[in-house]
Amino acid sequence: MLAPTHMRQSEIDAFLQAKSRWIERTLSRLDQVPRPPPFASGLPLAYLDLTLRLDWVRTGYAAGVQRDAGILRVAAKDEAQARRAIELWYREEARHHALARIIHFAPLVGRAPKRLRIAGQKTRWGSCSTQGTISLNWRLMLVPAALFDYVVAHELCHLIAPHHRPPFWRELVRVMPDCEERRRRLHDMATQLTL
Repeated sequence: MLAPTHMRQSEIDAFLQAKSRWIERTLSRLDQVPRPPPFASGLPLAYLDLTLRLDWVRTGYAAGVQRDAGILRVAAKDEAQARRAIELWYREEARHHALARIIHFAPLVGRAPKRLRIAGQKTRWGSCSTQGTISLNWRLMLVPAALFDYVVAHELCHLIAPHHRPPFWRELVRVMPDCEERRRRLHDMATQLTL
């Protein structure tokens, strides 16, 4: 624990005693948080509505990723290189899937983006700039396809209404009547995503 240098040990002890029940409850909750499985062959990897299995081969050559049915084969020298290669593969897959979904939803919305950007935002699933660029998080490949669709439709609707006031929500409901349910599901999943 860190404490200001001017605090006496008796003050620190008193503070810890006063907060002991909160500390115990918090530590108990942290113990209940599931730990991600170790990064090794056999690791399940989410991919839209599918679950792929990692097949990791250690190699001294350049990293490579190949999908073979339900297997994601990764050749890399170490875990860090394997993770980077997998992220790059997910980013490319996200770009292809996003373009297909934009082609599907743009006619329903009546607008298309000027540019698509795949990024790795820490706190957002997507965004839409005033210049018409839609940015999507590559981690959308880790959620069910219906939730990926929700983010695409949501960002396309921002091309019409660049805010979250009632006209925006009316447009989104018109395009995707069950958008609120999808939004809730996406929010619930956000804390579970790891790679």
